[in-house]
Amino acid sequence: MENKVRIKTLKSRPRFKVYTKASKTELINTIKIQLAIHNKEIGGYANQEFAMVRLRREKEKYWAPQLQIRWEIDEEHHNVTVVRGVIGPRPSIWTMFMFLYGLSGALFITLGTYSISEYYVTGSSNWIWVIPSAILLALGTYVASKIGQHISKDHLAEIYKFIDQVFNDLDFYEDKKM
Repeated sequence: MENKVRIKTLKSRPRFKVYTKASKTELINTIKIQLAIHNKEIGGYANQEFAMVRLRREKEKYWAPQLQIRWEIDEEHHNVTVVRGVIGPRPSIWTMFMFLYGLSGALFITLGTYSISEYYVTGSSNWIWVIPSAILLALGTYVASKIGQHISKDHLAEIYKFIDQVFNDLDFYEDKKM
């Protein structure tokens, strides 16, 4: 029976944290070996600080997720390596969505407050249309993100499979009790 890495699923950016007795060098070599094995589907790199795993450029779509893996030696147990991973969209896409959410919130709060105040003082406001527009922008951004998650679910499955294969080559634990 294969041991699988349990991924805590925050819908937008699933993450995991595991512990292993493998050294950083062993972990890096294992990731590089798995990248070489899966080089038709998955590309990436691993250096001394972290690893980045994503779909090959020719298979990658706009919504394709990527995996960032970071590792460090545990402070309490020096023979244990703590490995953390986050799966999410490319930083440019993540930034765009956060900008759109922030913009809709800023429009709703600032111009919405102004338009409501103007409406109560003068009886009419030309800025009242900002409130439904900000709500529509936030809803549109949310719907677009859900569509993107649905489109990229097959890519996410490939990354999950890659994670499991990397950590099946290493002994890993979900918590510090070793």
